[in-house]
Amino acid sequence: MKRFLQIVAWTLGRVVKFPGNVLSFVVRLFTSVHKGRIVCWAHNFKQYGCNPRYLTEHLIAAGHEDVWWVFRRGVNTSEVDSRVKVVRFRSWRYFLLMATAEVFITNARTDPYHIYWHKRPGQRYAMLWHAGVALKRIEGDALAGLGYSYLRKARRDSQICDLMISGSRMHSDIVRRAFWYDGAIMECGLPRNDIFFDVSRHADMRKEVCCHYGIAQDSRIVLYAPTFRHGTSIEPYRLDWSRVRSHLQRMYGTETVTVLVRLHPNLIGRVDTSPLVAYEGVVDATLYHDMQLLLCASDMVITDYSSAMFDFSMLRRPCMLYATDADSYDRGFYFDIHNLPYPLATSEEALLDTIANFDMEAYLCDLDRFFTDEVGLCETGKACETLGRWIIDK
Repeated sequence: MKRFLQIVAWTLGRVVKFPGNVLSFVVRLFTSVHKGRIVCWAHNFKQYGCNPRYLTEHLIAAGHEDVWWVFRRGVNTSEVDSRVKVVRFRSWRYFLLMATAEVFITNARTDPYHIYWHKRPGQRYAMLWHAGVALKRIEGDALAGLGYSYLRKARRDSQICDLMISGSRMHSDIVRRAFWYDGAIMECGLPRNDIFFDVSRHADMRKEVCCHYGIAQDSRIVLYAPTFRHGTSIEPYRLDWSRVRSHLQRMYGTETVTVLVRLHPNLIGRVDTSPLVAYEGVVDATLYHDMQLLLCASDMVITDYSSAMFDFSMLRRPCMLYATDADSYDRGFYFDIHNLPYPLATSEEALLDTIANFDMEAYLCDLDRFFTDEVGLCETGKACETLGRWIIDK
């Protein structure tokens, strides 16, 4: 019965998408590929960020003019570089771009049939996956947690993909083993991580975030960025920030500590975040356009299973884990979560104790060992430059 219902749902999906794909076919009959035209999107057309954004800004700075970004209706595009052309998903111009662009860049799986794009000769597709070093098992390594429709989408996506990237030996191994992909992998690092190596810009980034949220420039900023669970319960993300901020204030020796709460993009529009930020000095940053900017602006990160912990480590600042469901989380891990360089708290009381007793020297020593011995990190801050050459040379 389950298999029958899956087939019915798949068939209905095809019927609903049929007119858009017919229009796509007609447009392709009367157009050709425009050399140098690039179309980007991120997180299912919902945000301007992650790897596609940083590659875009590198290309724009290098003088590339024919760069487009696609967004769903209602998405705030005020942060998009003015030199980038913006188009709405499923508009007439969108169909024209999907038929004529030479290069497509995104950061997550897409299903060509569902976005009315059927790759034609002369077009190339780079899927710049939205994580590098991973804790949670993903794709083929987490089959039990993937639905029928996602598996179809993932396999179709890999079949048309021309390039994937990697920032570590571990990441490359995962792509080869678990992504149903046998194409080119470029071990160049992640474009979004180049920012961590550009130290001269960090002060301006911090100022930008402080101005955006009205935070005092001398405030310590702690970013709380948990990943998502299936379902819409906010219980796994709850903390009594009055108590936690008190401990953070003692740790930093200042009263000016601001907490930014940022939930995973998968939860945008699905959960009410107001109970999570109903405390003094706590701000909802879920809709902020750029996670990497928040990381650069933050003095500390608290997360659970998010790969943000590994990105943030490149700044060599404190990171700790708060996960009340560490022993029951249903995705599985690549590492023993208890042996990571980040101290793990499975209760609020344990988190308070971790903050009070954090040992920075031991933490940095553990970080170096972990990234050298277990991860094989190859980030150098040159990912955008390397990918830019791939686009131009091809």
